[in-house]
Order: sequence, then C-alpha cells, then structure tokens
Amino acid sequence: MHNGPQAQSRHDNRAETLAYIEMVISLTDRAVIVSDAERNVCYVNAAFTAMFGYTLDDVSMIPPWELLAGPLTDAKLHERASHSGRDGAFFHDDLLLHTKGGDPIWVSARVEPVFDAAGKFTHVVGMLTDITNAKRLQVLQREVLEALARDVPLAELMTFICSQVEALAPDVVCSVLAVDGEGRLRPLAAPSLPAFVSDGVDGLAIGPDVGACGAAAFGKKDVVSRNIGTNPAWAGVGERLSKSGFNACWSTPMIMRDGKVAGTFAFYFAQDRDPSPWHRQIVDTCVHLCGMAIERDEAKTRINRLAYFDALTGLQNRASLRRKLGDRFSRDARRQTRTAFLCVDIDRLKDINDAFGAPVGDAILSAAAKRLADHVSYRGEVCRLNGDAFVIAIDADREGAERHARGIIEALLQPFETSGVALPLSSSVGIALYPEDGQDVDGLLRHCETAMFEAKAKARGSYKFFDPAMQVLNKTRLVLGTALREAIACDELELVYQPQVDCQSGRIYGVEALARWTHPELGVVSPARFIPIAEQVGLIEAIGGWAIRSACAQLADWRARGFMVPAISVNISPHQFRNTGFCALIAASLDAHGLAPSDITIEITEGVMLEETPAVVENVRKLAKMGVRLSMDDFGTGHSSLSLLARLPVTELKIDRSFMDRIEDDATAQAVVTAVVCIGQSLGMTVVAEGVENDAQRRFLTALGCTVHQGYHYSRPLDRESLEGWMSGPAVSRRSA
Repeated sequence: MHNGPQAQSRHDNRAETLAYIEMVISLTDRAVIVSDAERNVCYVNAAFTAMFGYTLDDVSMIPPWELLAGPLTDAKLHERASHSGRDGAFFHDDLLLHTKGGDPIWVSARVEPVFDAAGKFTHVVGMLTDITNAKRLQVLQREVLEALARDVPLAELMTFICSQVEALAPDVVCSVLAVDGEGRLRPLAAPSLPAFVSDGVDGLAIGPDVGACGAAAFGKKDVVSRNIGTNPAWAGVGERLSKSGFNACWSTPMIMRDGKVAGTFAFYFAQDRDPSPWHRQIVDTCVHLCGMAIERDEAKTRINRLAYFDALTGLQNRASLRRKLGDRFSRDARRQTRTAFLCVDIDRLKDINDAFGAPVGDAILSAAAKRLADHVSYRGEVCRLNGDAFVIAIDADREGAERHARGIIEALLQPFETSGVALPLSSSVGIALYPEDGQDVDGLLRHCETAMFEAKAKARGSYKFFDPAMQVLNKTRLVLGTALREAIACDELELVYQPQVDCQSGRIYGVEALARWTHPELGVVSPARFIPIAEQVGLIEAIGGWAIRSACAQLADWRARGFMVPAISVNISPHQFRNTGFCALIAASLDAHGLAPSDITIEITEGVMLEETPAVVENVRKLAKMGVRLSMDDFGTGHSSLSLLARLPVTELKIDRSFMDRIEDDATAQAVVTAVVCIGQSLGMTVVAEGVENDAQRRFLTALGCTVHQGYHYSRPLDRESLEGWMSGPAVSRRSA
C-alpha cells in the first residue's frame, strides 16, 4: 500500500504528458496519422483533415495510402511509404499525394515504426509536412534554368517569371526593373501593371526618393512603400497607381557578386501591408534567378561586343557589318535601293602617335569615329575596318556617295583639340556602289578598300570611285609586291649611278645612286612602278637600307681602286625618314666602310620636311650633327616653304627635271628656275639642276650661276663598270672638285 501514492503520482504525470502531446499534435500544422501493426488507422490529427480533407472515419474504412495516392504519385515511393515499419524500416522522402478533392499536394513524409518495451512492433506514425509551395518554387527554378539554357531573350524570360509568380501568389502583381550602366531604371517586365508605370520609370536615375524600386536600388536594401497615392516619392505615377487599385509596393534589390545592383524585383499590393513569409520565400528564389539571368545577359552582351564591336571606338566591326548587311541583302534580294560603301582611311595617323603618343592617337581615332557616326546618324552603318580605316554603308546613288565623301573629308579636316594642339585630319575615301560594283558585302568591302588605296596613292585627302581596272592594277601590285619581296631576299636589286658634274671645271661633283630591278620573267621593272609598290607593301625601308649600305660599299671600293668620287647621294623614302633608327643605320654603314659623314648625301623631298613630326625633326638634327649632307629633291614642285628651308640644315637644292623640259621657251619655268637658284645661293647652298639634256639648257643654268648639272647631256645612269669607264675617259677629270 505504501507504493500507492507514488504510483498515483506517476499516473498523473503520464496523463499530463499525454495531454501536452495531444495539445501539440492538435495544434501543429504537420499532418499526423497513426496506425496499428495491422495497418488499421487509430488516429489522425486536425492538420491531417485540414490538409487532405479526410476524417478518421474516412481513413478507417480504406487504407490511407490508397486514398492519398493519385495518378502522378511515384509508385515506388508510395509502395515504400505504405509498407514502412516492417523489420524496423522507416521512410523519409518527398511524395506527391492528392487531397479528397483530387488536388495534388507535395508533402515531406516521415513514417516510422513504434515498438513497445518488449521490442514488439505495435504502431506506425506518419508525419506529413506540406511542401507544395517549395516544390512549386523548385519547378519555377528548373523552368527558368531551362529557359536560360535555351537562350530565351531576357525580357521574355522576365515576363515568364512575373506570370509564374503571380500564379503562386494571386494577391500580388510583379515587376522587374534593370539598372543600366548610368544608374537609370529600365523596365524589363510588368505584365499585369498598367503601361504608364513602366513608361513613368523608364530612364529615371535611382535615388532615395524615386519610388520603392529607385530607393531599393540606391540603398541596396528592401524598401516597403505604403500609401503610394500620397507618397511624394511616387510623383507622376503614384496617384494613377492608387486609382488602379495598388496601394503598397515592396521592392528588393538584385545585388550581384561584385556588389553592383543589377535591378529590382517588386510586388504591388492592393492593401497597405507587409509581405508574408510566403512572399519572402518567393522573392528570395526569384531575386536569385533574375540576378542570374541579368548577369548572363550582360555577359552575353559583353561577348557580343567583343565579337562584333570595336573596343576603342565602340563602332561595330567588319564581322558585324558583314552579318547585318548580309542578312539585309539576302532578305531583299530584289531591292532597288542603291547602297554606297565608303572606305575612309585616316592619313598619317602613325605620325600623330609618334608625335603625341598612342593615347592621344587613340583619342583622335575615337573622336574621328564619333564624327563619322554623327555624319551618318540613323541613315546608315559605320564600322571600324582596321587600325586607321573605317567603312560607312549608306543608301545613296553615285551623286549622293560623292556628296558624302566630300562631307566626310571636310568633317575630319575640322581640327581636333588634344594636348593643347589643334590637329586637322586628312583622310582618303574609296567608294563602291551596290549593286553595280558587287552583290555581296565582302566584295563591296574589298572594292571600296581598293578604291581607297587608289585615292591615297593619287592624292591624300581625296576620294575615288571603284573601277574594275583597279582589280587588275591591284592584282599586278600583289604580283609585283611578292616578286619584289623575293628580289630583296635574293639580292636581285642593283644600283646604277648618274654622275653630277661641275660644268665649269668638268670635274665630277658626285654621283647619285639609283635602284634598278630586272626580273627574270617580268624583265626591267621601272622604279616608277616598284618604288610606290614597295611603299604600299612595307618594303621601302628594306630597299632604303640596302641602298645606303650598297652605296657606301661602292664608294669605298672606288676610292680604294683610285676613283676619287667626292660623294654619293641616295634617295630616301619619307617612310624611312620617319624611322627613329634611321640615323643609326647610316652611321653603321659609314663606319663599316671607313667613310666620313660628309661622303654621303641624303636626298629627301620637301614634303617630308613640311611634316615636321618629332621623328623627322630629330633625324634632321642628328644627321646635321653627324655631318651628313642633306639635299632637298624636287624643290619647287610642292608646297615650298622658305621659312622652313631657312631653319633646316639643308646644304643642297635640286631643281626638278620638269622645269628643264620647258626652260628654253617657257617664261614661267625660267622664272621658277631663276628663283630657286637665287634662293639657294642666298642661303649658301649648292644648287644642282636635274634633267640637263642639251647645251642650251647648260648655258642658261651657267649664266644663272648654277654650275652643278645632272642629266643625259653628261651621262645616263650607268652600272658600276660603265661609270668607271666614263670616269676614266677624257671628258671628265677624276680629281675631286
């Protein structure tokens, strides 16, 4: 009897515990179902009935798992769940079940056996948690990822997300905004909002007082905006939104891994309320998905820009122009509209880079690109073809294309301000017309580029239309260029020498070294043909270096064998004179053959001197300091500048042969020659007359005091042996003048 109170106490405690358990089970939102060892249902809680619609009486008549299964339920999982408990087995997995009304419902099911104190299996307890919403979010996530894999356009994908979210949460209306590179809002999707909302925010700069979305993007945190109709931050759309039935907005920023805000994801509510946990769960999922989609779209855009746009100027590149116009031409094969392709090349951009540095050159290119784009505007396409060349494609006939070419040249001639200097740009333009000059984009690009090269060769700052004859010329140029490259490599070029004579003493003043080329198959190729080609294909500096080395070697050889040639002169291309290593080449050549700097004369055109780029000026100063003589060739045929001539260390002027042809009966030619001679004499320079072919010309020049002559009246250009024979003859003394 003495154990009675203790037993009663234990009984009371057990009853109290059971009461607590019953209270918990009745209040939990997890469905609980208990069956005995024979699978007869003993208990279901209120949550089970609320979740599935079945009462205890319903499930006691039919095995519960048969009631809950439906056509979409996984048969294998269902079999495992319904037979769990045997041999101590338990079940924990997600199942798609169905309510009494037939609606599908996803549950996280945990089914476990219960054993008594003796270890005998007595009951099975099933605990089911409704995870339908979580599963729907998983489905949404999967569908969005599949859409990303299919490369669905961003706006279309965002509209799909908004529509799916509104189906998950019918009490909200959804919108997605992007934030562009300038920090401005750009609508992506808002399928259920009035159009004036998107129109009202498009282009607004984010800020603390720019609605919920602008504030969320600006502050990088969630913003709940209530009373939209009276909130000043919603000025312009708030009142109209309120009248449309929207009174509150909750906006969440989409923050990327680098901390940048890519956009906002917003819910609009009819009531003034805070978002529910379910709303927050949706947004947590969707913000991640939208951010991923925007990031992917930006990456795709960057890749596209790398593939189809020029990084420096922002213009499309050749590939983009080819794709865009190729598609247009193929879609409209019978189109009657004529299209002009203009290839615009910036003349001597390398000189700007040399003078002011590559960053300034890049800035000039970018500014030039903008002027070209402004000229074309919406009427055509502009692309950067290569380093200093652009292509414009614009609907125009021949007359219109010519007008555009002139306008482009004039637009680029307007000075560009850089580093405190105003720099005008000379440009050369080649024009090809569709359809007469080609039916495809690649052919038209080639043809306008060919025409540009012809314009550049004709006169910088000009334009030229494509002519089929240019193709023949271009092919010839390529053939000659290849052959010339081989000739240089195989040392097939040779020098000939034309003597310069002091007509008063009869002594040799010097010789001019002239390059000649005889090809095994092409025969004799004139310098007038192969020198321009060498300049165009980048071989002119190789020829110039070879000429200097060969001339120095020959002069040293002549002197060693008793032929006292006072000096040898070599023509140098403007390309080579801009090379910063040019003076070192001359010094090395002189030193290799034991010659003095005054033994060589470098002939340059006045066009080179007029450039006055840092490289040219520095080479002039270095050569003068070394003691190398400079001769200005073809003086009087170009843009002669007396002030330039006076301040540069030129020691010799050469009168061009074109004046000699007319000097006997042309008063203008006589006046020019007289002026050149007087200028040279007044500046203490030697004046050399080229192209002297008869005695009348000799007498006229001699009377002016110009006594150094060069021309057929004295000798044609001769090879080494012939010149040695000429110098050994009675007409010329081999002593130095």
